[in-house]
Amino acid sequence: GKIMKNKKQKLKIGVYGISGCAGCLLSVLFEDCFKQLVKLVDIKAFPLIKEDNYNGDFDYIFIEGTVCFDKDITILNELRKRAKKIVALGSCACTGGVPSIKNFQDQEKTMKLVYPVYNHLRTEPPTPIDMHIKVDYYIPQCPPNKEVIIEFVKYIATGREFKPYRESVCYECRRKGNLCLLTENKICLGPITNGGCYALCPTNSVTCYGCRGPCKDANIKAYLDMLKKMGYTDKNMHDKMNTFAGLKFKEQEGDKSKWLEK
Repeated sequence: GKIMKNKKQKLKIGVYGISGCAGCLLSVLFEDCFKQLVKLVDIKAFPLIKEDNYNGDFDYIFIEGTVCFDKDITILNELRKRAKKIVALGSCACTGGVPSIKNFQDQEKTMKLVYPVYNHLRTEPPTPIDMHIKVDYYIPQCPPNKEVIIEFVKYIATGREFKPYRESVCYECRRKGNLCLLTENKICLGPITNGGCYALCPTNSVTCYGCRGPCKDANIKAYLDMLKKMGYTDKNMHDKMNTFAGLKFKEQEGDKSKWLEK
């Protein structure tokens, strides 16, 4: 009787994807990750691995992907109605990800190169999901760290409030004793990017591309001024900052920023 009672108390979870590569969904499916999750919560729907025949409501729905088509918006609105809480999973859902580069490119050329002419769906400017529905929690990164996914689910399963990481990537670099890549005259977005990734890229001598979006206290103007003094052009900065989170960097800086304007 006690086992059945505990099972009934498990949170009802859904894991869905809109336009995306399914990489974040695969992170959830890592064997050691998935095994822990099914012990903690009741996964009612996960269309990637099983037919979605659950018609009830959810406590939490995790959503991967970017809004690229009108169908994506329809799906988001339906899922929002069925969930108490929505969790944006991965860079695409949180910041717009790589697809959002389209917002800063020649639209006609992009359509010809990327989107097939026979596609029956109506395209939308690629945007993160919080531009269309209310999002309660964010698990960024491309793809998200499976340890962070497990940690988040442990928090919600035990009724504790999850507090997102607020320091920059630089903070984690300093803790690891990494050599700063900016001193090598490389564009590293660490100073303005939200950490929580254990400074994975800089630790492996790869500059940060901002896949976790801007950190809360990012001083983008000062950062751009620094890059200009290092000899970089506006295009250099645009190309780097647009890679994963251009829309969010622009949003954070507001109307004061002209760096995204062509």
